[in-house]
Amino acid sequence: MAPGLQTTNTKMDFLKAVFEVFSRRPQAPVVAVAPVTQSFRNRVLLLCRDVIGPTGYLSEFWEQIHQKLEYLHGTPELSAGRQLPSRVDDVLAFLAECESEHFLDFVEYIFRVDAFWHVQPKDDFVAQINSFLEVDDLPYFLTDYVKVEEPGSYRGAPTAFIKVASYPHVIMKEHRLSHVQAIEPALSLLTDPAFASANAEFLEGMEDYRHKDYGDCLTKCGSAFESVLKILCDQHGWAYKPTDTVSRLLDLIVSQTDLDSFFIQPLMLVATLRNRLSKAHGAGSGQRVVQPHVAQFAINATAAAILLVTAETRAVV
Repeated sequence: MAPGLQTTNTKMDFLKAVFEVFSRRPQAPVVAVAPVTQSFRNRVLLLCRDVIGPTGYLSEFWEQIHQKLEYLHGTPELSAGRQLPSRVDDVLAFLAECESEHFLDFVEYIFRVDAFWHVQPKDDFVAQINSFLEVDDLPYFLTDYVKVEEPGSYRGAPTAFIKVASYPHVIMKEHRLSHVQAIEPALSLLTDPAFASANAEFLEGMEDYRHKDYGDCLTKCGSAFESVLKILCDQHGWAYKPTDTVSRLLDLIVSQTDLDSFFIQPLMLVATLRNRLSKAHGAGSGQRVVQPHVAQFAINATAAAILLVTAETRAVV
């Protein structure tokens, strides 16, 4: 169940999650951020009306959204001085006029309130919002849910439970072509529960980039790629040692697939960036300064590398 204030036990979770939104994540100054359009705002609000409304929980949904925004902005009245008749009117007036970054906060909150859990299927809602962003050519993308499978029991019988490891959140599309051809497909691939660890590392790398922590970005990208290689080997029963390097893992995958050996060197670049420039190893007397364009390259290269090796291993019968 999504965090909420319905019970005392979940209050601290609610307060902790309130500040984990778009406006609280510093953006790297690489691309001028376009404001969200009025048409995008209208479409998202209409989507909430038409999809959440039939569930019978629309009023509860807006009340819970209002509650989250109250804590985020530190005020019980979002539209100051308007004296609107209800909290629902207050939150709708706020969303019609607020800064773009705060509307994107609302987009992330949609998926974290209890009332939204009556919407099925939720993934279609994510896809629809992304289509709205695409129509208005906005430089944002909404990631999908990340789910993991956990063992458990039901009525004494072993069973598996699906747990949400990460809720949808808004990311920047730095360059349209690379995002469409590499980042978006890689993020989609990594939502498979089998890739949960790699997905978490890759998303953390993208978060580091937005926080301008470019050294850690390289570290996380390298870790995500290494995790993918190990997961693919596990899936095919290809034996490796936990201490094996990316080089050794690539040698193993090349030996088991039709991937030509000359791909090893370009694929190794992701690991080389981590080893040479990231914070994964001590810098000694020299200070490593990673430029934003290098971190951006690492993200794009990691996504492309993940897609390539995964496609090659899946071609193995």
